Amino acid sequence: MIASFLLRTAGIANTTKTTTTIATKTTSWRLFSSGGISKVARGLGVKDLTPSRTILRQAQAQVQIQAQIQTRKMHIQSIPMWEGSSNNYAYLVVDEKSRDAVIIDPANPEEVAPVLKEQIKEGKINLIAIVNTHHHWDHAGGNNKLLAHPEFKGKPIIGGKDCEGVTKTPKNGEGFKIGEIDVKALYTPCHTQDSICWFMEDGKGEGVKKAVFTGDTLFHGGCGRFFEGTAEEMHTALNKTLAAVPDDTFVYPGHEYTKANVKFAVSVSQSEAIKALEAFADENKETQGKFTIGDEKKHNVFMRVEDPVIQKATGKTDPVEVMAELRELKNNFKSKSSLSSRTNWEILHSIVIMTHEPLTHGAPGPEPSLKDGVLEMGAGMTQSFAPVKAICAHLNAFHVYVDEPDRSVEANHYCTHLSADVRQCLIYDAPTNPARLIGVEYMITRRLYEKIDEEERKLWHSHDYEVKSGMLILPNPKIPDAVWTVAETEEMKEIVGLYGKTFHFWQTDRGDELPLGMPVLMGSFTKDEQVPWDKVKKRDERFGVETERKREARKGIESVDIHPDADQVWKE
Repeated sequence: MIASFLLRTAGIANTTKTTTTIATKTTSWRLFSSGGISKVARGLGVKDLTPSRTILRQAQAQVQIQAQIQTRKMHIQSIPMWEGSSNNYAYLVVDEKSRDAVIIDPANPEEVAPVLKEQIKEGKINLIAIVNTHHHWDHAGGNNKLLAHPEFKGKPIIGGKDCEGVTKTPKNGEGFKIGEIDVKALYTPCHTQDSICWFMEDGKGEGVKKAVFTGDTLFHGGCGRFFEGTAEEMHTALNKTLAAVPDDTFVYPGHEYTKANVKFAVSVSQSEAIKALEAFADENKETQGKFTIGDEKKHNVFMRVEDPVIQKATGKTDPVEVMAELRELKNNFKSKSSLSSRTNWEILHSIVIMTHEPLTHGAPGPEPSLKDGVLEMGAGMTQSFAPVKAICAHLNAFHVYVDEPDRSVEANHYCTHLSADVRQCLIYDAPTNPARLIGVEYMITRRLYEKIDEEERKLWHSHDYEVKSGMLILPNPKIPDAVWTVAETEEMKEIVGLYGKTFHFWQTDRGDELPLGMPVLMGSFTKDEQVPWDKVKKRDERFGVETERKREARKGIESVDIHPDADQVWKE
């Protein structure tokens, strides 16, 4: 009994705030040094716990066996990137014996590079590669910038085919080594088509460390959005590919989303496992690497699609249909204090006729979804578009001059969808007729934004602050407020993640009677200190709205990770 307890105590991982390691022989032996057992005993409140020599010899023999088994040791250091890219994790994986190491998803080199350089300087690591889980900028977008540092020049980049600067894309199931650590690529297409989960183990047999780095495919208590895939693909990724990984494999996701995930999970199921995850998330800011695949099978609703409780909550029984419905519910999830997403769509359907036939006009991306059609038809049937006809949405916001950020102008956008990925907006100086056409704005999804080159990305601005602050509005065409608030909020969920490029060619704010000079690039506000609140107040009075009330109503809209190349007006 004593020997067993001592071995369990000795086997506790050496852990810092962001580092997980396997115990070494040295730390195991400390308990047997002078007073070690007595200290443990006192900590437990035991008065006399002096072991016999036989017990000590048995314990020592077991420790020696354990040390022999764990000849390969994998160290995993998580590097939170919460200043640059918001709730992301990069992971440094090190083989203790050889000191070979890889860095996984170093999206923000400003936060990652100092950690790597310090450990290289101290002789703790030999960085052999950059590894990516998928191509999104908040995972692979820092590759080239990291390689620009002399210490990392020429390092290979291992990841999916669309990752920035990738030099090696392994086949599904193909492996490589980090010293003595075995690494295997597990293809999990859905969030992106090049998503790869990386399974690693530092040996074979009992006592080895196993880990899987899941990017945006699997989170603790949740999964990634189906940006480039289908429910069937995510079902395969989670419930076939990752479910086949050993249950004692620790999960290291790409983001810290556990609190948000568990809020949704408890709305679907109140199992003891989910309640336990909720309690842990409430007490811990960082949850990465604290749960295993076996744990996820118990508390992750997306890995329990055959659970009768989950099936009842979704109204589906086919696993793929359950997956699809869960994702849709999560996408539209709100707190209990507000209308449910299902009720929201019932309201929208009550004021529209579903006869929309979308046209892509040759723009990239798939045709607009049914959801887009609902929004377009709802706006088209209820709003008055005096300046132009046959436009699907009227947005009002403020643009800032990139070359003169102290100048801003109110802008009435009259927008339509060219495709599910592209919108175009004509910008007028007023919502009445006559109105002057003063500019144009194009809006694209993150998927397209990531594909354009760095210099082009700098011309675009984000919409996260405009949406979350309440400053971006859909003027109400005298529809009951409760109904219109639902429609507006649903539209804002779509806009919050879009990037816009805007040119104004008629500077009416300085009194120009004609569109003079060259078109000028415009941007958006990104924080309260930049906003001319006197202009916003006057706008609110004209439209009968309150920006602060809208800010409060939109707290439930999830913020997005803003690409570092966007919003250059405030960075130069």
